[in-house]
Amino acid sequence: MPSDRLYWVPTAEVDYALVRQFVLDAEAADGFTESLTFEAKEKRNGTNIVEAVGALSNTDGGIVLVGVRDRDAVGEERIVGVPQAEHDALVTQMRNVIPHAIPEVIPVAKPGSDRLVIVLRVDADALLHPVIVNGKVLYRLPGQKAPADRQQVIDMIARDTPGPAQSGPMQIISQGWRPQDIPLWPEGDDAAEGSAISGELRVVGGLTLPHRILSRPWLDTQAKQAALDALNNAPLRSSPSWSLQPWLLTEARAGSLRFLSSAVPHRPVHAEVGAYMRLAGRYLALVVGFRWHKVDDGPFRLDLDTFHDALLACMVTVASTCAHAAKSLGAAAPVEPRAWEAWLTSANDNVLDVVDTDRFIRDNRNKTAGAFFPATTVPGNDRADLERTARDWLTYWLLEIGTRGFEDLLAKKTVPGWIRWPDLA
Repeated sequence: MPSDRLYWVPTAEVDYALVRQFVLDAEAADGFTESLTFEAKEKRNGTNIVEAVGALSNTDGGIVLVGVRDRDAVGEERIVGVPQAEHDALVTQMRNVIPHAIPEVIPVAKPGSDRLVIVLRVDADALLHPVIVNGKVLYRLPGQKAPADRQQVIDMIARDTPGPAQSGPMQIISQGWRPQDIPLWPEGDDAAEGSAISGELRVVGGLTLPHRILSRPWLDTQAKQAALDALNNAPLRSSPSWSLQPWLLTEARAGSLRFLSSAVPHRPVHAEVGAYMRLAGRYLALVVGFRWHKVDDGPFRLDLDTFHDALLACMVTVASTCAHAAKSLGAAAPVEPRAWEAWLTSANDNVLDVVDTDRFIRDNRNKTAGAFFPATTVPGNDRADLERTARDWLTYWLLEIGTRGFEDLLAKKTVPGWIRWPDLA
């Protein structure tokens, strides 16, 4: 499970277990001394907490944990909590000092005690800059805060008023794009076109990265290698039904990367995959295409179980690759997942010839030319969250083509062990 979930999961999902895991992960990653987006405060001392909020507000946002020691303790012993009355006192102080920059305040009960951990989530993009605390403009450095100089204050103001005269880092304007039309296969590649029947599943997802990414809006050598490592360790490469060669980087530009992986012969499903990563402004996106086609007299149509696994494996591949690439760019957190979309097409314009639904009843016998899985947000980015979305997408599509009797299969569907978040350093 990614360690940054506390930054963006819905408020209702923020509990002690999530806070505890965040603290342990931050300790393992030297986050208590090196993080740009996280600060721990054992207790309120003057305006120390408000200043921490102000510094994050003027930089990339992030989290302040109140009731957590940043030193002289290790592991869960860092989580000491604060009295419950401290919640109202802290909110009152922020209303008095930074009334226009109050962060999201989430009280979390510490089990076995009457104390709280207070989670303050700072969304820097939702504020006017600079945020001033008692006459001071602060910004965040790794593990600490510092007063801003004149040029930094000018840049903070310009951040809210983009335009031709904006100073500061190079700005890359995000242009519209159609991920369903991105070429994923080499020109003249007719491996699938030579088959009377072939299918392609295409999945796209991405992340909105912190504002600091605008100072380096390109995919450098580290990002290329991180994406390649993630792809080669993601679950899409191997399953009981298909197996793929190692991914290869086939094209690299400042703002985009292309990857390909071909099929390993002698598998029940002859599959190949392509991917396209794009960084535009603060939006990092990845399109993954999974293409399969008939070889000789072997089986071809994917049963609903196998198609579900292919869809989920694509989603985990997209999510893990984006997360790993973002980390290599120095923008691991806070990040915000973007909307997901997916498309299913076939060479002969009939997706029911590439996915087998014959075992179910269909009230509408009209053939369907394709399948669009509508844009949707996902409440989290771990496998369980992605699995719920994959199941919802399949339910939507099957109902759209008049299918019934599949509900029990999807309800009882278990995720195979080979579909897992890759173990990457």
